[in-house]
Amino acid sequence: MLTYILGGAILGAIIGYVITPGHFFWFVLGAACGYLVRKYGGYRF
Repeated sequence: MLTYILGGAILGAIIGYVITPGHFFWFVLGAACGYLVRKYGGYRF
């Protein structure tokens, strides 16, 4: 799970260099998305 969170955070930081509102916002959003992908990515609805 940690790899998904870190991967999402790194991807968010890279996106933050290009798109506003900035690095920290995208870093946190990427980490949250990485967590959600790992937690709910394997479920079939």
